[in-house]
Amino acid sequence: MHRNQVLVLLFLLVTCKPLLSQEFMVKGKTIDSNNRTLSFVNVMLLNAKDSVSIAGTSTEENGTFILNKIPEGNYILKTSYIGYHNNYKNITVHNNFNADTIILKHDIENLEEVTLSFQKPRLEKKNGRLIFQVENSTLSSLSTYEILQRTPGVISLDDKISVKNLKTTVYINNKRVYLDDRELKNLLENFAGNNIASIEVITNPSAKYDAEGGAVLNIVTSKNISIGYKGAVNGTWEDAIFPKYTLGTSHYYKNNVVDFYAGYSFNPRKDYKRSDSYVNFFDGNLPSNQWETSLYKTTRSKAHNFNTILDFNLDDKNKVSFSSNIIYNPSKSIENKVNTDVLSAEDTKESSFNTNSDIDIDNTNITLNATYNREIGKNGTHLDIQTNYVYYNEGENQILATDYFDENDSYQYTNAFDTEASQKNNIFTGQIDFSSPLGVNNLELGAKYSSISSGNIIAFYGDYTPSSSRDDHFDYDEQIWASYANFSRDWDSWSLVAGLRGEYTDAIGNSVALGTINKQHYLELFPTFSLHHQVSEKHEIGVSYKRAIARPRYQSLNPFRYYLNENNFIAGNPYLKPSIENKISLDYTFDGNYIFEVYYQQEKNELNNLTFQRNNAQVVYNSTFNIEESFQYSIDFIHYRPITKWWFLSTYMSGFFYEMSFIARESNDAIQTQNTVGYFGQLYNSFTISKEKSISADVYLEYVSRFFIGNYLMKDRFKTNIGLRKKLWNGRASLNINLNDVFNTYNIPLTTRYLNQDNGYTAKPEQRTFTIGFNYKFGNFRLADNKRNIDFKEEERLKEETEF
Repeated sequence: MHRNQVLVLLFLLVTCKPLLSQEFMVKGKTIDSNNRTLSFVNVMLLNAKDSVSIAGTSTEENGTFILNKIPEGNYILKTSYIGYHNNYKNITVHNNFNADTIILKHDIENLEEVTLSFQKPRLEKKNGRLIFQVENSTLSSLSTYEILQRTPGVISLDDKISVKNLKTTVYINNKRVYLDDRELKNLLENFAGNNIASIEVITNPSAKYDAEGGAVLNIVTSKNISIGYKGAVNGTWEDAIFPKYTLGTSHYYKNNVVDFYAGYSFNPRKDYKRSDSYVNFFDGNLPSNQWETSLYKTTRSKAHNFNTILDFNLDDKNKVSFSSNIIYNPSKSIENKVNTDVLSAEDTKESSFNTNSDIDIDNTNITLNATYNREIGKNGTHLDIQTNYVYYNEGENQILATDYFDENDSYQYTNAFDTEASQKNNIFTGQIDFSSPLGVNNLELGAKYSSISSGNIIAFYGDYTPSSSRDDHFDYDEQIWASYANFSRDWDSWSLVAGLRGEYTDAIGNSVALGTINKQHYLELFPTFSLHHQVSEKHEIGVSYKRAIARPRYQSLNPFRYYLNENNFIAGNPYLKPSIENKISLDYTFDGNYIFEVYYQQEKNELNNLTFQRNNAQVVYNSTFNIEESFQYSIDFIHYRPITKWWFLSTYMSGFFYEMSFIARESNDAIQTQNTVGYFGQLYNSFTISKEKSISADVYLEYVSRFFIGNYLMKDRFKTNIGLRKKLWNGRASLNINLNDVFNTYNIPLTTRYLNQDNGYTAKPEQRTFTIGFNYKFGNFRLADNKRNIDFKEEERLKEETEF
């Protein structure tokens, strides 16, 4: 009996030992002072008594780490990374322990001893956004525009940047860029890629962002971390049908109190575009004749771009910033030569007419910004106050003359007229943003006011005036009051973001010639929601919802007409209303780099550019209209990974169904429905060629299948870009060579055919280009600057709808 009792006691001791020495898990995440995740950080768990190492690991691509099988006790959690101060944290483990977010600060004194080499670009998926890390990567020597074109999910069609066919807004350091598509492209082409830390593709923006826009591209620049001066000069030569070049210089100085940046670029260009179009006019239901037109357009411009930024660090918690951006484009000229043949239904020539149009444009865009930042307490609470002012002034003179000929090319007569137009806009915004961590939660509150005043004048001169054209004076005034609240929480394996934004709009448009006053007063609420769950180490699922608005651009509300020739013009629409968009999406991520998303997007009163032919008057016109409804279903796939040590690959694929319904205004106002099934794919390859990692190359492939641009159906298009980069003189200089659209396959026809409408065109701008760029840095060239853009949201609506 005694023996049995001893055996029972020994059994209990053995089986209870795991309970008496239970093991736990320690997890956390590492970021830098700019809230960027840090990969491959060394994490060590040390005994608190003697600093003996107990366990160790390194962080994943997303900055997270997990230490398993940790006994109960007191420990020191040590995190270290080259170029950063070591971080030590005392912890007590008596159950599973979450170290939350650990912030590593730059080691400024030892930073100059760190040699930065090329890294392959990295992708990181966060709640509602995809972060493309490009700092110190093989992409750093490209321009920001080229980096955007290689960012997964980003597509560039006709110089317009968008994400997944969503209305997209561009920010730089969370400050909105409000330029038209062409000016935005020029700005980003001259924005050095070596100042870019990451590109954030935000497909579900929180309530902090303006409700306008379905997606956000936020360009995050490198943070200034050292004291000193640096400067750079750069030049790019581009060869296409006409050669062009860009020259630029930038200078940056920092001490303990002041950060100052100044940049200037000069971009003289001569651009060429050819467009071939046709129109089949109808008499009732039968074709009457066909017009075949060829456009030859030459644009000359000499744009000057000035940027200044002045930051004052009042103390450790208070900072004041003043910024300015000036774009001055004097004496821009556009020369249009338009030749049209009029053919009968039997395809015999009936007549022809040739139009010569000369347009002179002077444009000035001045943006000023003042910002105050205050850090409250030690828990990361922030208060930001920002004001912006934009002055936009454009004058345009057009001389247009059309010579008419009979079927034998004998001259008949000439119609000619001139126009003078001007536009002035004054925009002011003020906003306040408050952010405060509440344990594992974070609360954001804010308010914004914007005021817009736009004045437009047009006058016609000459013996001939096109039908329905008249002198006019159009004024537009708009005020928007907005406020928002946004709540986020990370706990265990869950992540939540929920917000609500309210915007009240008071707008009035007045056309003197038409005698119409259009007033709009409305309040709209815009909820956002996103919930993600980490099911296991390799599996994550999520759901998100967003409601957004799109307001008419100022130019599209202006009823003025701009003529290609007497029978082809662009007109504004003063009766436009804002559109409302709803989007819901489900996503799944496997192993961190296989990302699947399914979403449904519906938009009511979508603002869309539509082209109609008026058969009885034989006129073609383009304008913006509110279409009845549009929606799309889409399934997207993103994958990225290093294939080898010298080869990095990323791919984005999207299959979609899109449908739109609009009023066919020249077809007895019938409701016309158009739809298509399509595919969009990107494949980006980055190669490190030399052992010293000083030579890199990339190959980018893009394919877009059938797609609607307005009521035009675009056929399949394909593009191949290749690039080669060489670092010189220990990184002080770089040489870039790029060839875009290698096979010249990106210019394709667009057509619209329904009821009594049949027209189309093939635009042929300079797509296949060869560029050579050189950049030289001097001073403390490893110093990161405070370069950033200051433009804000309202200015984007200055952009023109369509350019001939």
